Amino acid sequence: MSVDPKALFDAEPSSPLYVAINRVQVTNDPNLLRMMKEASSKMCLATALTPGFRGFDLMRQIGTCPMGLRWAASSDMRQELSHIWIDQFTYWDSWEAHEDFHETFEDVVVESCAKCGSMLLDGPEEPIYRIVKSDLPKLISKNQMLKMGFENNGDTSGYALDSEETVTVLARHQVRPGKEAEFEEGEIQTMDMLKSTSGVVGYQILKRIGISTLGSGHAKLESVLEDMKDSSGSKLVRAAEVWEGYTLPAEYLTMVEFETLTAAQGGMPHVNVRPEILMVHGPKVLDNCIRIPSVGISETMFREHTYREILNGKR
Repeated sequence: MSVDPKALFDAEPSSPLYVAINRVQVTNDPNLLRMMKEASSKMCLATALTPGFRGFDLMRQIGTCPMGLRWAASSDMRQELSHIWIDQFTYWDSWEAHEDFHETFEDVVVESCAKCGSMLLDGPEEPIYRIVKSDLPKLISKNQMLKMGFENNGDTSGYALDSEETVTVLARHQVRPGKEAEFEEGEIQTMDMLKSTSGVVGYQILKRIGISTLGSGHAKLESVLEDMKDSSGSKLVRAAEVWEGYTLPAEYLTMVEFETLTAAQGGMPHVNVRPEILMVHGPKVLDNCIRIPSVGISETMFREHTYREILNGKR
């Protein structure tokens, strides 16, 4: 029996925010941060001006967790990797708001991406996610934390001290059809127990609901040709709708933020070595996956954490 992805997409529950993750694999260049800022400055302004935009986090890969028998992997491979993944997380009131950004400012996006073409190995690809569960505090300075404590009678919930060395573990899962609810329950239980591990800042669990073709640099050929002739009034036309990128088996991304890389190296393996966590993570998470999860580690290049305050009910 065939499955209608549109019906699955429409059946997805609403979320307070949605996430678009623009992924590219680029040359591991020490000047990457400078080049990214130069190329994306105009695009960042355009994004900020779009209604429904709620914040971002730009991450670059620094390594891969050696979990799942991948012993050639290392948590810190900044010197060994010739190319690394860059993940641009943007948070929106709706997935439609994100698509409106591309409809309105596609010329700016194309211009910015063209400046990075000589570095690009793979991508861009921009899947869209809904948030299953978010428990990520906004990172603030020590002075901000003290001030907030005085002003709010010691209540600093939803915020955490910024170590300025945070890293994020990104675990990608493909889940067996019909087992999504059990997986989500098990992953939330796993993450809630992992939070007692030293150095864990918080976590977020995302489910992929589609893909932005314009965000992935893919438009209908006719509109591309029209834009080449005259870009003053023509618009690029998406090659497919977001819902057509709904995947089977379902794809999930679990993000775990740690205070330091050392904390991540020592803490993330607890999902498989602490008996009380393993007895949940094994049968409810791993046993419901089609394949062993891919687990990478990234660090933030620059960010704007308004979305965390929204998700924590502080705005």
